[in-house]
Amino acid sequence: MEQSDLSSNDAAVDTLFGDRKEKEVRLHEGASSDRYLAHIFRHMSKELFNKDVGVLTYQTLRNKDFQEVTLERNGEVLLHFEAACGFWNIQKWS
Repeated sequence: MEQSDLSSNDAAVDTLFGDRKEKEVRLHEGASSDRYLAHIFRHMSKELFNKDVGVLTYQTLRNKDFQEVTLERNGEVLLHFEAACGFWNIQKWS
């Protein structure tokens, strides 16, 4: 390998994030489906309605494995997501 007069500071460095800044990259918490739902819900709230959503409040529907979360403004439902965990709940939902 040839030696060069260039230092590592002179070389362009590829990053995992491409041209995006690390602070702009959003991560979701954990790997379960309800946490992914929370990530998508927050992202859609911000992108579509410019609303930052903090803690989500889930309402239990039939049982603890079948829940919903809703974004409302002035009584109007803007977003409505449901989470169904377990094959039986998914089968009954559809």
